[in-house]
Amino acid sequence: MRFEQTLEELRGAPRPTLVFTRDPGQVRSAALLSGSFDPLTVAHAALAERAADRVDAVVLVYAVDTLPKEGRAAPPLLPVEVRLDVVDRYCAPDSRRFLGLCSHGLLADQAEAAAERFPGAEMWLIVGSDKVVQLFDPRWYEDRDAALDRLFARAGLLYADRAGSEGVVGRLLERRENRRWRDRVARLDVRSSLAGVSSRMVRELVRRGEQVDALVPPEARDAVREAARSGRERRL
Repeated sequence: MRFEQTLEELRGAPRPTLVFTRDPGQVRSAALLSGSFDPLTVAHAALAERAADRVDAVVLVYAVDTLPKEGRAAPPLLPVEVRLDVVDRYCAPDSRRFLGLCSHGLLADQAEAAAERFPGAEMWLIVGSDKVVQLFDPRWYEDRDAALDRLFARAGLLYADRAGSEGVVGRLLERRENRRWRDRVARLDVRSSLAGVSSRMVRELVRRGEQVDALVPPEARDAVREAARSGRERRL
């Protein structure tokens, strides 16, 4: 299969490694948008397109070593190979968008791998406002400030507000203990309702038999429709 060998090689990588399906060359600035892309959503597309206004290259990163999310995860909707094919086709028409495959799931590790691939480039990580709040939460760390210094030494954050959390990041950065990193965090102009469309939401709607064409870009629609049809057939 098209991506299978590369994914297998990355699973054994001893240090953070990032490879591309299309050579981006050398750039002065890059932003990483990490996700499962199960499936690619209109939120992913909006974040990538807004970030492209600020950087030379936007890399949609799929990590072979993913981190578990809170709560019980729904089963995958699309096989990994299908997801990557969808993302690759989404990236192909735009010379600033790239699919990257990474060995590690931590954002700091992905930033390290990207910095090695693009020496001297300005690096950014694209996240939702909920992820910014999580990154600043001391409960996730033994030494929060040291961990954030390590992260921000490699990359800044480009974030979009999720619905219901507008202004949360701004208030967070005004706190005395967070002010030192304010210039490393910038907001992307994406509607909060759009930024809140998650892959998990789409999977749940598909499994309820609801129409999701408006929630995924054109490159993902056939794959999602096929997954929905196969799911209905299995339930019969």
